[in-house]
Amino acid sequence: MRVLDQFIGELSEKGEDALALVRETAELVAYYRRLLERLERDALTGLPGNNKFCSFIENTEGIAESIGIIFFDVNGLKEYNDVKGHQAGDLLIQKAAESIIMACGENVRAFRVGGDEFVAVLPNCAECDIDAFLSRWREILDGLNAGEDGIHCAVAAGAAFGERGYRMSDVLQLADRRMYIEKRRMKAAGPLLPDCPPKKHD
Repeated sequence: MRVLDQFIGELSEKGEDALALVRETAELVAYYRRLLERLERDALTGLPGNNKFCSFIENTEGIAESIGIIFFDVNGLKEYNDVKGHQAGDLLIQKAAESIIMACGENVRAFRVGGDEFVAVLPNCAECDIDAFLSRWREILDGLNAGEDGIHCAVAAGAAFGERGYRMSDVLQLADRRMYIEKRRMKAAGPLLPDCPPKKHD
């Protein structure tokens, strides 16, 4: 911005028309930056989307000395949509997203990478930081589920940790595999369809 201010100052000496043109251009650049930011964010949850996630991972690999990856998957969403309706399913996704966002600290980035899938990334973390994040997230989700909205959100999570010399693809695959193992365990323990208000028919 200092360079732009200097440029504007120099142009102001050359005439108001040139100054107005630069100001208009700067406003357009700012507008398109805000528009791009909105397009890269998921409208339902407010989280950055898959493109942002891929870019963040690409820029982080080889720079962060360690990395923590946590994959999340909302249980029973398809059944939830089929039985209760997509509006109720959206509320389920929003609750899952809210729990993850509330658990994030300064060193945690969260993304919505699919319909019912989320990822949290912890660059330059210790392995105990992942455990602390998961513990905090589970407490938050339990608290949200104890609310009076009638929506119980069940989420499977799988985490992996990589130290110096890690391969990002290996860490991502391990976290994804552990998440699906947890999902199968939760499914075997009982039905995945959570409670929610009944579907409203028009």
